[in-house]
Amino acid sequence: MHYNPVAQKYKIILHTRYLTGEELVDFFSNIKTLKQFTVQFFCPYTGETKTINCYRGDRKVTMKWNRTDKGILYNPVDISLIEL
Repeated sequence: MHYNPVAQKYKIILHTRYLTGEELVDFFSNIKTLKQFTVQFFCPYTGETKTINCYRGDRKVTMKWNRTDKGILYNPVDISLIEL
């Protein structure tokens, strides 16, 4: 078996805070139409800020609880941003 890498790409996992149902709908409706994202992030390899173009990967959301005074809350959303 031989390992011949074609390219090295960054994968950033965006992790939000706890969201209400309204915030969750707003978040997903904003990212739904975007095919590409320009992302600035701290690169741990160089210690500098890096800018890359990414596409949206897997999305994960889990309902946290239903409180009558605050509505439905959701666990933080995880979304993969993968370099093009």
